[in-house]
This record gives sequence, C-alpha cells and structure tokens, in this order.
Amino acid sequence: MTTRIAIRIELEALNSRVIELFERSLWSYSVIEECYAVAGKTDYLLFISVKEIQEFDAIHRNVLSRLPGVKKIKTEFPLRRVLPT
Repeated sequence: MTTRIAIRIELEALNSRVIELFERSLWSYSVIEECYAVAGKTDYLLFISVKEIQEFDAIHRNVLSRLPGVKKIKTEFPLRRVLPT
C-alpha cells in the first residue's frame, strides 16, 4: 500500500528566473507525480507516493531539499480516511 503525500513549497522569490529554474528542475525527478502552482501562503503543491517513511526521508534529502529556489518545505501525511471519495 502506498501513501500519497502533499508537499507545499514556498520559494525564496517569485520572479521569472526563480520560477523557471524551479519548474524546469521538477522534470528531473520522476518521483514527483504532480505539481500545481497555487495562490496563498505557499507557491507550489506537489504530490508524491511512498510505501514507507524511510522512502520519504530519502526523497526529502535527495530531491526536495535540492530543488532550486526553495525557501520552505511543508509536508502533510494522511493519518486516516474520514470520508470515501
């Protein structure tokens, strides 16, 4: 069973250079399943899926923390489903 994880990214700056570098770098990592530019406190919403927490730790260290222009990374793990979709 896999767990889908939502990751909120805040960039250091919102200028065309930082945005272009960040968005272009995403294509290098197949582990990132989806990415959305969003309005609000964060700039991007990414989704990944992992089988265990150690896998997320490796992705955090080797992928997320290396994305250019990233100021903050916030992750949300589902604990349990309350309503079916």
